[in-house]
Amino acid sequence: MDTERVIADQTIVVQDGRIASVGPDSLARVPAGAALLDVHGAYVVPGLIDMHVHVRSADMPAYLESGVTSVRNMWGFAALPDFIARIERGEVAGPTIYSASPGLDATPVSWPQTQIVEDPALADSVVAAQVAAGWRFIKIYNRLSEPVFDAISTSARTRGIRVVGHVPFAVPVEHALDSGMASIEHLTGYGVALTTDSGASPVNSWIHIDASRVPGLAARTASAGTWNCPTMAVIDVVSESLDDATRAAVLGHRALMIRALHDAGARLVAGTDSGIDLTAPGVSIHDELADLVGAGLSPYEALRAATSGAAEFLEAQDDAGTIAAGRRADLVVVAANPLEDVEALRHPSLVMLRGAWHVPGAARTASPSARTGRSPHTVTRPHED
Repeated sequence: MDTERVIADQTIVVQDGRIASVGPDSLARVPAGAALLDVHGAYVVPGLIDMHVHVRSADMPAYLESGVTSVRNMWGFAALPDFIARIERGEVAGPTIYSASPGLDATPVSWPQTQIVEDPALADSVVAAQVAAGWRFIKIYNRLSEPVFDAISTSARTRGIRVVGHVPFAVPVEHALDSGMASIEHLTGYGVALTTDSGASPVNSWIHIDASRVPGLAARTASAGTWNCPTMAVIDVVSESLDDATRAAVLGHRALMIRALHDAGARLVAGTDSGIDLTAPGVSIHDELADLVGAGLSPYEALRAATSGAAEFLEAQDDAGTIAAGRRADLVVVAANPLEDVEALRHPSLVMLRGAWHVPGAARTASPSARTGRSPHTVTRPHED
């Protein structure tokens, strides 16, 4: 996933949870006593990254079943750091978690552990507390005023932490872009900027839009360097309550915006909003990839949004997103070429998580060495027929 290509006849050597080497079968140096798995005829791709989830411990197996080996959690909570530590120690089988802070918002509170900021003078202390807690991003939410939004953005920039989340209702998306917002979720703010319906709510703003403004807004996004996580999978679910014509307009206009962002060079990541009982954890990443292709991205471009592109946004290129020596051994084995059809990823035959094999549908996760009693090396040979 560093470029659009398939490399045939390769051997991947894994040791201690990391990829030790990748190279042609003919040149491979297989460690003595290695557990060998020949997946001749299959394709191996990097573990998938769902860039918008709400972590629940019960959902961990479902992510692995679908090849999701990393997630970006979009609402931090007090118990999460300990849970992340348990995953890192191997006590819980689950994807690697990169988490934003609890949401910064104004009253009334929408979600537990919301950090209330209604006075710009208090923004810096709240941001400082999130940095001290070790969160990777500042999550902003719907009801922040523009002065508070600006104060949070300034504090975050000063303290070296990126701002992600919803464009608040009171903040024009153009202003959010100019502020240096790192990622926008659900395309919030864009519909409000584009709607031709006076006073339309954010939910209804996609029904009628001025399509002539879409390219300019996409170009402005690209210039700002802001990424978008469209979460089409959850919008598919939410929009089911609309009549057919209205739903088609909403989904079609959002797809138009996604394609324009892509064409303008603005970056996209794939996320599902799983964990709030709307989209199913794990499997919905495949719905999201299909929606991205439906919006006009190629299978490679869609897959990049859930692998190497996602890792780039997370600043985790040395750990995830590609198959290369030194990366975390997060791998997905599938029967067909996903660069031809992303549906090939929907039913993986094997998933490797930090060097341990997970067989979708099996009751447990275990490393090859644990099953065989051999040394903790794994050699995987993907091959293109």
